[in-house]
Amino acid sequence: MSVLRSSRAAAVLGATAGLVLVSSGVASAHECDNISKQNQAAGVQIVFGDGDAPVWISAGLQKRIDAGLVDLETGDGFHGLIGIDFDGDDVADVATYIVGPDGEIPKQAQDNGAPCAGVVNFEALFACMDG
Repeated sequence: MSVLRSSRAAAVLGATAGLVLVSSGVASAHECDNISKQNQAAGVQIVFGDGDAPVWISAGLQKRIDAGLVDLETGDGFHGLIGIDFDGDDVADVATYIVGPDGEIPKQAQDNGAPCAGVVNFEALFACMDG
C-alpha cells in the first residue's frame, strides 16, 4: 500500500466518527463516492477532516441545525453530501452520500457500471486512484 493511499485511508477512518454522528449510526452509509465528479466539493453540506468535529458547514445546513431540523449528534434530519478533507485545507477532496433507504446508496447501485466511473465504494475508489 502506498504512503498516499495509507494517508487517505487513515483520513477516511478518522472521518468515520464524524460521519457516524450525522448518519444516525448507520455504519455503512458512508461507503461510496462519485469518482466521475470533477469537483468533489460541489454540493457538500458538511466537511470533516481528521477529527470528529466538522471543519466546514454550509450556511443552509447551519440554518437547519440552528432551527433544530438537523441534530449533528444523532444525525437525525440529515441527508446529502458529506465531504472528507485529506489535505487540511477545509475543502472536500472526496464526497460521500447519506441518502436513500437506511442512509445509503444500495449496494447493487454501487457495484453496477464501470469499475472506475460513477458511484463506487471507497475500496474501488482507492484501487482506481492507485491504478
